[in-house]
Amino acid sequence: MDELTMLGTALAGPEPSADAVDRSRHRLRNTMRGGPAKPRRRKRWIVAGAGLAAAAAAAAVVVSDLSAPDARKEPVLSGRQVMLAAATTAESKPAASGTYWHTKLVLTMGKVTHVSETWTRSDGSTWLSAAPGLVSRVEKRPVMRISDLDFAGIQRLPTDPDRLKTALLKSVTVPAARERPELYTVDLLQSVLSEAPAPPKVRAAAYRALAAMPHIDNLGRTAGGYRLKISYMNDAGTRVDGTETIVVDPKSTQLRVEGWDGFGDGPNPVGPSQTTSGWTNTLPGRIVPWREQIPYIKKENQQLKAQNQNH
Repeated sequence: MDELTMLGTALAGPEPSADAVDRSRHRLRNTMRGGPAKPRRRKRWIVAGAGLAAAAAAAAVVVSDLSAPDARKEPVLSGRQVMLAAATTAESKPAASGTYWHTKLVLTMGKVTHVSETWTRSDGSTWLSAAPGLVSRVEKRPVMRISDLDFAGIQRLPTDPDRLKTALLKSVTVPAARERPELYTVDLLQSVLSEAPAPPKVRAAAYRALAAMPHIDNLGRTAGGYRLKISYMNDAGTRVDGTETIVVDPKSTQLRVEGWDGFGDGPNPVGPSQTTSGWTNTLPGRIVPWREQIPYIKKENQQLKAQNQNH
């Protein structure tokens, strides 16, 4: 199925299945990375030379200065140090709670902006919005994209970085992950931090696992933290095949993905994407049957198809 069908066809029916939504969200992520409209070369990571312990020691020196009001006195941090500073903060934060875990995705595709939101209770009950102001109760589903982990499974994730990566990769529901385990592991670690109601120690482990990656550059301060660029190498390890830009706030420990460049871009330019999440006690909007959201989704699909035909 063409990736531009997005949510429309996959979610058609009286109530979208968890599998249908997961496939649709995976196509959205594929679109953001320029595929599957155009085949991409496999990416791989160059093994990092420095260990986590050495990097953690370096980060410990600068954690206390991250909130210094005078930017001129602030030390210059590496991308790894930003990640490890966020890990240290995450580990010390108390666990938050609420009635619903709320996740919002805003994705720009050319002139079309897609917005979807979910609200999940600890028992797995889920509400979904893909049309402005409308919310529908849907069947229970995993908390994260491309993973079968539910709310309880997120709480049981390991707090050791290596064990966490292994557990996340085992939870993947996308067959292609077996061919590109490194890339999907990074995707899952970022999802733990941007989408999942993970406990503080699990969040800290996710940041430490990301900090162990090579080719992370700190591009400087931006709204909401530090902008970091992650470079993916080609199979031979001789050149950069594509880059990903994320924003990490070591104080709040929030992470958001801004976008990608390279990887064989598809026909539609993909602008910034942003996933935000957190606890809330209310369900905003008007509660309606899912079928009332379908016309809006179909209209969005038509806009995407028309945009695609103009390229």
